[in-house]
Formats: sequence, structure tokens, C-alpha cells
Amino acid sequence: MKAILIDDETYATELLAIKLRKLNLGVEILATFNQPELAVPYLQQTEFDVLFLDIEMPRLNGFDLLNAVGKFGFDVIFTTAYDKYAIRAFRFSALNYLLKPIQEDELRDAIGQWQQKRIRQLQAPQLALFTEQYRAPANAPLARMALPTHEGHEIIEIADIVRCAADASYTHFFMQNGTTMLICRTLKEVEQALEHSGFVRVHHSHLINPAFLRRIIKQEGGYLLMADGAQVPVTKPKRDYLLEQIGNIERR
Repeated sequence: MKAILIDDETYATELLAIKLRKLNLGVEILATFNQPELAVPYLQQTEFDVLFLDIEMPRLNGFDLLNAVGKFGFDVIFTTAYDKYAIRAFRFSALNYLLKPIQEDELRDAIGQWQQKRIRQLQAPQLALFTEQYRAPANAPLARMALPTHEGHEIIEIADIVRCAADASYTHFFMQNGTTMLICRTLKEVEQALEHSGFVRVHHSHLINPAFLRRIIKQEGGYLLMADGAQVPVTKPKRDYLLEQIGNIERR
């Protein structure tokens, strides 16, 4: 893996370089930049694999730098201080990120995940979606998200998600148009991404969009009948919660 490091703070790039060399995972550092504007021509002219990029930098932030570069023949792992809204944006756009201070085990995992990816370069729709989500008002429900697939990333409308179901460390998405998608994310990660969009974790293996809930059935242990015909198991506390929240649902 050939890498370039960009951060406006010198100690940040120096520390990251030390950790990358210590891990000995075959990462070759081609260059580091602490003045992001000087990196643009180098990025445009150099073939490499991964850019480790800080977001909040004076003069030229991470978004503006990528827009200035133009075409992406490389992938990006963002480095950022903890910000729950930034993390939400990362989850919605399926981009890789590391929280500062960067831990060695998380750095090792990020490199391992990159090595397993089929599409090893940043995709413009992902960046556009991430910028949209990152700049959205705090706690605002978001309209779209990116799902990592074998072919790349599928940008979907959140309002079109009927339900999600866990499958070990994967999650099935069931859409309004009848299509399904399987992504390499746990249901917990999906739940965290959709926490401000009204979705409800009704069972340890199921997350639903209440907009597509049609009936709450009390018999046979209790289940939910969804608009796509699925019968989704529900715990009693979540059933009671739904009954309180949705007063006009047909019951039996």
C-alpha cells in the first residue's frame, strides 16, 4: 500500500507515520503534507493507494482539497477528532475514518478493511453524500445513505427502507420497491446510523421503519406485519412502545 499523509498539525502526521511503520503492514509512506494547499498538485500527479486526510484544516479543509484534486484514483481514510455528527456522516456515506488520538488496533483494522475492499478508490457520489451529511444541522434526519456492495456503493433514499434484518456480521436491507441488499455492516451499526430517522429496533435481529408498519399482532408471542408482507418478531417492551407511538394502527 502506497500512502500519503495530510494534516495541518506536524505532530499528527509524524505520530501517524511512526504508528504505520511500527505496525509493519507493508505501508509505504510516499509523502506527508502539513500545508494542504501544497499537496494538490502532488496528489494529481502521483499514483498511490490511500490518502490519510484530516478534515478540519485552516485555509483548505479536507472537502475542498479533494474537490481541488478532481478525479480520484485513490481511496481516503479520514482522520478526525471525535464528533458524533461527523461519525454519523461517515456511517451514512460508508467512508473510512479514524478517530484521534489514533489507536494502533483501529489503524490496523482500517488497513485490513481497505485490503479486503473490492473497490479501492474514493467514489465521487460518496464524497458528495458525506459533505451533505456532514454539513447538515445537528440531529437533523438525513435523506440518503450509501450502502457498501460488492460493486461499489449504492446510494439509497432512507424513506424507502422498509426494514433491516441481521445476518451475523451482515445486514439485509429490504426496500419499498421489493429489492434487497446485503451489506457488510452489523445491525447495531445500521441502527446507530439511522437513530435520528425514526427507525425502531424491535428485536435483536430486526430494525423497522414504522412508516411501513401495518399491524401489531399480539397472538403467537407477538409480531409485526409490515407492508412487504413480512412478519417481524417484536419484544413486548417494543410492542408497547409502538402501540403508544402509533395510535391508529389496526390491532387484534
